[in-house]
Amino acid sequence: MEKVRRSNNSREAILDAAQKVAVEKGAGKVSLDSVAKEAGLTKGGVLYNFPSKEALISGMLARLMNIYTPRITEHSATLNGQVNPTLQSVFHVIGELDAMNANIPMAILATAAHNAELLKPLREEKLLRYTQVRQEATLDNNEQAADEATLLWAAAEGLMLLDVLGLLPFNNAQKTRLLKNLEAKAKEKL
Repeated sequence: MEKVRRSNNSREAILDAAQKVAVEKGAGKVSLDSVAKEAGLTKGGVLYNFPSKEALISGMLARLMNIYTPRITEHSATLNGQVNPTLQSVFHVIGELDAMNANIPMAILATAAHNAELLKPLREEKLLRYTQVRQEATLDNNEQAADEATLLWAAAEGLMLLDVLGLLPFNNAQKTRLLKNLEAKAKEKL
């Protein structure tokens, strides 16, 4: 049992180190050697937990999704009976990302910089959310409502991506205000 606990702790420490390397040195600098050095481990210690760079980067993405995805599902469950619960939850959780470790989304960049194919789980997650958003908006068979919900969803995802890339042309207060406006629109029947 002690061995498993140490391995899990090592895994988290390695993922923390990989994230730190991605943030401080750039996503392209995430390597087994740089992560081992940052984690204070040997390269063999990293390889024990992540047998390849692809496995390490996939682990970074999985950890990000294990934070983000359940939050959307949990928040959506609290909105039972309201309109557009998934859409509202996406906005809510994107707003929460500022309160979480702000560097978590760097895992996505590290993944994309190394191998875009490793983003497949994230693409599947985005397809699931897109499908949920459209289905919830078309309960009355209203395609225009589905398109409006899709535009709102894409706007929020775009804000998040611009923020992660450091490309927002406005401050954080304005980003928060825009997200709140999107969330307010999602609370209305489209």
